[in-house]
Amino acid sequence: MPGWGVIPSLRFADLEAAVRFYVDGLGFAVRRGEPAEGNVSVTFGDAHLMLEAAADFYSDGYNRAIRERLGTAGPAAYYIEAEDLRALWEQVQAAGVRVVDPIAPRPWGQAEFTVEDPAGNWLTFWQSQQAG
Repeated sequence: MPGWGVIPSLRFADLEAAVRFYVDGLGFAVRRGEPAEGNVSVTFGDAHLMLEAAADFYSDGYNRAIRERLGTAGPAAYYIEAEDLRALWEQVQAAGVRVVDPIAPRPWGQAEFTVEDPAGNWLTFWQSQQAG
């Protein structure tokens, strides 16, 4: 099947701060775009996210709904595999990223931790503890 599959689009009131958070705080790379364009594609390994400003890209009703939902918290977390979870954990702590759930082994055979981005989205980084 062509394409990337599912790519979450996360919306922010301050896109420039969000891009700094994802790149400097979490180690994502910018794939394309810049904050002034209102839409930035970032990657972390095989994971892809779209970071968007609350702008006027869509219909009036959809743009309004996006603005109404900005900053509202939900229980969903985006799971992202990390090649070196321990090194990422240390980077996150050094950057002062808000940790929701600290690094720990899980009964399903992986270690993971969860952080919160500037808009309140949760990202869970994980690494398998299974021998290859």
